[in-house]
Amino acid sequence: MPASIVRHTTVHPPIRLGTRHRRVMYASFALLWVSGALWLLFHYFLQRQGAFGTEPNPLEPWWLRLHGLAMMIMLVAAGSVAVHHARRAWQLGKNRVGGMILTGCVLWLAATGYALYYFTTDGNQAWLPLLHWLPGLALPLVIVLHVYRGQHRARRKAVADSQPSQHRQLPTHPRAL
Repeated sequence: MPASIVRHTTVHPPIRLGTRHRRVMYASFALLWVSGALWLLFHYFLQRQGAFGTEPNPLEPWWLRLHGLAMMIMLVAAGSVAVHHARRAWQLGKNRVGGMILTGCVLWLAATGYALYYFTTDGNQAWLPLLHWLPGLALPLVIVLHVYRGQHRARRKAVADSQPSQHRQLPTHPRAL
């Protein structure tokens, strides 16, 4: 077939995540959030009384280890979203503010989690954890708002596209008037 006959078509990937991709994203965020919330619960509220006073709960380090593992899984999942979903939505101007807030929150949590692991000192141990776990506890709300806004806009557009136009085309020829 001659090259002049071959047509090149560009297939644009959809913005919406596939079912499996979405499930992996939600599961990784859920595991990360639950493990962090359980660590907070065990660290601050479920300490034990030992022979020498208050002692950490034996499960506390295991929740923290699971939280670190979940963070690695979530960062890989979030990176997979950046390749297609975020890039395509940005190109089309869809849900940019929500996407930037969600991305900023994830980056903030990754940076403060890193700081907690490597740079905690006696001088910052009173306030540094707050910079991590307050936004971390709010993360599900940020995700829900981002997803809702994207789905709401898509539904609104689908409804608008399915309804016939309300505007009548007026005749432009003088005899048709």
